[in-house]
Amino acid sequence: MSALSEWREQVSACRKARERDDGAMWQRLAGWYDTWVQNNDYVDLVLSRLPVPLGRDTRILEIGPGSGGLTLPMAAAGAEVVGVEPSPAMREALAQNLAAANLENVRVIPERVEDGLTDVRGTFDLALASHSLYNVVPIDAVLRRLVRLARHTLVLMGVGDQPSWYRALHRDFRGVKRVPSPHLAHFYPALLEMGLLADVEIVWASANYVYESEEDLVEWWAFHLRVNGDHRGALRHRLLEFAERRGSRIGIYGRRRMALLTMEGGRAVLWPPLTPALSPQGRGSLGKRTS
Repeated sequence: MSALSEWREQVSACRKARERDDGAMWQRLAGWYDTWVQNNDYVDLVLSRLPVPLGRDTRILEIGPGSGGLTLPMAAAGAEVVGVEPSPAMREALAQNLAAANLENVRVIPERVEDGLTDVRGTFDLALASHSLYNVVPIDAVLRRLVRLARHTLVLMGVGDQPSWYRALHRDFRGVKRVPSPHLAHFYPALLEMGLLADVEIVWASANYVYESEEDLVEWWAFHLRVNGDHRGALRHRLLEFAERRGSRIGIYGRRRMALLTMEGGRAVLWPPLTPALSPQGRGSLGKRTS
């Protein structure tokens, strides 16, 4: 099976296992994402590794800006940002955050990336897709479009790590093994199969799930794990085994690896697209790993 086929199969399997439509999922996450950004070092890590300087002459195409964790600081630095965001809930949260910051140099295309890129015109200094490609089936068409639109393309995604506590919760309260989103092990071979070269850096980022109260903690995971009233007590007991109180709040604190893959438009396609019969082993460029 080709790497691109494996990517598509993993996306389909993950969608099937979710059992909720994307609209319901993003409606809930829209109110949570700002809190995640505030309690983690993700934004600073990414901004410090952008392959272009931020300024008034910088144009950025952002895939899945969400509520604006990265969008706002990039726009505040003067960059023109065009975001492709399919979720109405996320777009509403982003609009509110932009208005509060008095930022007007952000334009949002209300489409899925596989549809919205057809409406994008001009060239960009950077195309940024931060944890926003996991649900994209035609990943090859999207990536080819991105590397043609931008001088640099930066993709962030997980490396497949699942905390032991999360695996245990999913197994014990869902009764099935969790189907993960596609990750670096699926993505990098697909790039090579397409003939795309990416520099890869693996970094450790905080993964802190922080809540205002114990009730908020239980409610969030009860919804996420589909735990009904009969089992909420057992869920509460399990959560408190690894949750930690810090000040007035309670959270599950940890660190997790993520991959930053950088492609340059001028050198992205270095050889003709590979056929399934050709092994990609040894191709590409892997950057240093940092801790």
